[in-house]
Amino acid sequence: MKRRLPTLTVLILVTLHVRAAETVALPEPGPEEGGLRMRLMVVPRTDTGREGYDVRVDLLNTSERAITLRAGWRHDDAGDLKDYIDAATSIECVPAILRWRGGVTVGHRKLPQPEQVLEKGAVLSVRWQTEGRHLKNRVTNPNEVQNPEFPFPGLYSVHATVNVITTERIVLLRSNEQLVSVGGSRAMPKSTLGQLAQVEADGKTAMLNLGSQQKIELGDQFEHNSKGDYWKLTITKVEPNYSMGKLELPAPARLTPPRPGIEVTLILKIAHCRLSVP
Repeated sequence: MKRRLPTLTVLILVTLHVRAAETVALPEPGPEEGGLRMRLMVVPRTDTGREGYDVRVDLLNTSERAITLRAGWRHDDAGDLKDYIDAATSIECVPAILRWRGGVTVGHRKLPQPEQVLEKGAVLSVRWQTEGRHLKNRVTNPNEVQNPEFPFPGLYSVHATVNVITTERIVLLRSNEQLVSVGGSRAMPKSTLGQLAQVEADGKTAMLNLGSQQKIELGDQFEHNSKGDYWKLTITKVEPNYSMGKLELPAPARLTPPRPGIEVTLILKIAHCRLSVP
């Protein structure tokens, strides 16, 4: 009996640990809209030895009535309602990352959209796992549903949003905040998205609204690329809250210099097929 005591003790401790983990308080969901709230939970994966995340989204019916949820697939054979919530959930983060923009094909769905009734007080939970520095595996429309790739290690502030389709209207939900560690780091990540704060009269020098507090360094290069309008900004001076740089305009020279407020994004250098700090 004495020889079995250590084994029993270990089993009891493991059981208590599992039960304690199951009773960890869930984060407060995001604000209510249309009788619904959204909760986001993100945990780094530990089962593969590679970067990735366990993601869970809860839709909570906080109203006093049942609500019928409906998918909004653009094509047939796309999946059920849970699959739609998975694909339609968009990720936004701080520091901000450039949104994807581009053309998408026109939908040709002919089948009825899948529906599910969410009873009063009920919760619809959707879970998925990712591999890599992103939180989603697929999106419905990439112009509407963002899936940013986290370019640098650090602790990102993340919210999820989703347009929930009900039989009455479309409800925009925003989740609670989750702090997502990338690369195992809890430091402030380097910012990659900024705006021109000022353009000098000569059109050759501009001020960027990012500085050393946002991890900007001498020699960093930012670019603007929109509908054939392309130019670069190379940082030559860095202050805590802003930086100055040299504008490199295409030839022949532009008729007018870039305007303040234009969005620019950091040019990422590639090293061993991984994004790295310049």
